Amino acid sequence: MKFIKECFYGEVEEKKSKFYAGLFPLEREADVEGLLEACRKKYRDARHHCYAYIYLEEGEGILQEHKKQSDDGEPAKTAGMPILQRMESLELKNALLVVSRIFGGTLLGTGGLSRAYSDAAKAVLEKAVFLERIEGWELQLQIPYSLLGKLEYSFTEQNISVLDKAFTENVILRIRVKEEQYSGFEKQIREYGPQVVFLAIKKCRWYTR
Repeated sequence: MKFIKECFYGEVEEKKSKFYAGLFPLEREADVEGLLEACRKKYRDARHHCYAYIYLEEGEGILQEHKKQSDDGEPAKTAGMPILQRMESLELKNALLVVSRIFGGTLLGTGGLSRAYSDAAKAVLEKAVFLERIEGWELQLQIPYSLLGKLEYSFTEQNISVLDKAFTENVILRIRVKEEQYSGFEKQIREYGPQVVFLAIKKCRWYTR
């Protein structure tokens, strides 16, 4: 799955009709209407603001995908569906893609419209910076100074991030471990016995390119 954390813009022109595409991160499904209204205000001369979005609703271990597409007055399946298909091909989630069309005076036909909306979606998606969402655990460990170098080397080899270090009578490490790594990581740490103390642990999520 891919995600975005910024807005991106692109445009294409077909027979003097201009297609302005905007790609927006979607924190809540309820945000869609506000983002569409912003596009309507930005492109006041546009007759159509066609869009698609994919949103993951999460709660208590349940993951449900919501999808919607709209032709906004264009012939059926010539606008919203091509936009949605571009998003689906990239496995993009929690995003809204809007294409606002300003008519140039020449009719494009259904085939031409479908290609133009698809091309506009492609144009903005090619500019986007996609992120991978990582599920995992954030932990706070207390270790003796004698283990610091050894554990830091081990964490580097396993691509485990050390977020923070505090030096007191012992060393306090705050680290982040991917979900799929955690079982092996915990087993490794338990081998040090009482030298390593788990002070805190919590579920976390982060994004990376």
